[in-house]
Amino acid sequence: MRNKTTRTTSLIAPIMLAGTLLALLSQTACIQHRNLVNFDTGPSFDSLVAPIEGHSLLIQTDDLLAISVQSQTSDPKITAPFMTVDPLGGAGGTINAPKYLVDFNGKINMPLIGKIPVAGLTTHDARDTLSRYLSQYLKNPIVNVRLSNFRFSVLGEVNNAGTYNVDYERVTLLEALGQAGDLTKYGNRQNILVIRQTNGQRRYGHVNLHQRDVFNSPYFFIEQGDIIYVEPLPAKVGETADRTTKYLQWALPVVSVMGLLLSLLSTGN
Repeated sequence: MRNKTTRTTSLIAPIMLAGTLLALLSQTACIQHRNLVNFDTGPSFDSLVAPIEGHSLLIQTDDLLAISVQSQTSDPKITAPFMTVDPLGGAGGTINAPKYLVDFNGKINMPLIGKIPVAGLTTHDARDTLSRYLSQYLKNPIVNVRLSNFRFSVLGEVNNAGTYNVDYERVTLLEALGQAGDLTKYGNRQNILVIRQTNGQRRYGHVNLHQRDVFNSPYFFIEQGDIIYVEPLPAKVGETADRTTKYLQWALPVVSVMGLLLSLLSTGN
């Protein structure tokens, strides 16, 4: 009977040891190096020479345009609504320029010329359009147009999630993530979601930062109002579990180790 018990105990010991090792490994899973690296898939950068394509934002409804006007017209009553002073020293800058909201019909309402359609135009096209209208009232008008409410939101697994406003119109996805403090170690670089609203339609784009051709994505350049969401890796689940769940996760390996020790002791006797 003792020999049978000893053989049974001898079989239990390695089984429990294997179970213990598996349990411990499952609790100490780490993030792989590839999950933390960008641009590691595709042709090597050393062999790539790609032109930088231009990207111009189109004016949309609810945009706020800072518009300044300079002119050689001598009548101050006519030029007063348009003349602004740049605090950096120049006249006609857009920093303190009057701001005009693009209404739901895609138009702005300016002094002298009234409502002008600008939705669907770039800021450069809007400048030229306004110059043509103003030339009927002002002598040699010089118009500057800037989008003053360019903002985007970055959410999810980044170090500083939030909504950001910038003073320029050419913003890449990488710059937007940089504004948010970059991805955390649990950010899924393979599936970054960009939510975009254009002309009353909502579009969804997915960007993979592992791919070296990410620069060709239509979502590489950010547009006003974009929402960028970085989803967490599965490894995040273990760290966000509540205290009770964590205790339960460690209970199995602890019990297994105790059982193994008892088995070894009984084998020794």
